[in-house]
Amino acid sequence: MPGICTPRNFPLLVSAAVISEKGQVLLTKRPAHKPMGGFWEFPGGKLTPGESPAAALKREIEEELGALIQVDTIIEVLFHSYPWGNVLIMAYACTRLNQRLENLDVAEHRWVSLADLHRYQILPADLPLIAKLQTRG
Repeated sequence: MPGICTPRNFPLLVSAAVISEKGQVLLTKRPAHKPMGGFWEFPGGKLTPGESPAAALKREIEEELGALIQVDTIIEVLFHSYPWGNVLIMAYACTRLNQRLENLDVAEHRWVSLADLHRYQILPADLPLIAKLQTRG
């Protein structure tokens, strides 16, 4: 029946961390073996059933980078349609609570100034967030 939501067309729920320090934001590069491997993104990942966006974000950042974070305010909610399906991203401003940053489940991480983000191959779903951050300064 048209207009009825089924599990097949629900968007994938994802939370993303915008961690800013010294005028730069943290980006991570997706491993080559993962979908969209080689693209850069804001760190984070998908929610598991029953998990809040903030809890998912804390878990994902620790799993991917070994970092502990505080999830602060929500910055943006983004919807993007990929050929494989839809994604709904909840992007949060976050504060790093420790200095540890290791490439545990990412290919690479970098601190990048907002002005230099255009030099990176960013996931299409993250592009509107970058535009908002650059406008906001």
